[in-house]
Amino acid sequence: RLRKERELKKVELEKQRQRSTKAAQAKSLLKDGQVMGIHNRSELETKLNAAAKLGRLAVLYFTATWCGPCRVISPVYVSLAEKYPNAVFLKIDIDEARDVASQRNISSVPTFFFIKDGKEIDKVVGADRSSLERMIAQYA
Repeated sequence: RLRKERELKKVELEKQRQRSTKAAQAKSLLKDGQVMGIHNRSELETKLNAAAKLGRLAVLYFTATWCGPCRVISPVYVSLAEKYPNAVFLKIDIDEARDVASQRNISSVPTFFFIKDGKEIDKVVGADRSSLERMIAQYA
């Protein structure tokens, strides 16, 4: 009986160690307080999976270099990343990462998606600073 209890404790400790290792690996993929550029679908999936493992909100910002409102909201997005370091801030140029833009059916920029635990929970279309900050505060 004692042997079984010891073995169960050993197994449980090993599971805890593996969970903490996976969490550390997920955290190493993310940059707290910074905006990370996404260049393709696999890179996006990697970041979203890491955010989900850590239970963090992921904010996807779809932009384009030729977009005037995007240039206005971009510094605001960077400051929000600094203000909410426990959220994951991702930036996707629709002309560079066309596969990601088409997967999300982006028809206008800027567009912001809010993802929690791998599921889309909200969306903002346009350079609406107050809605953007309100939703980040609400979901983060």
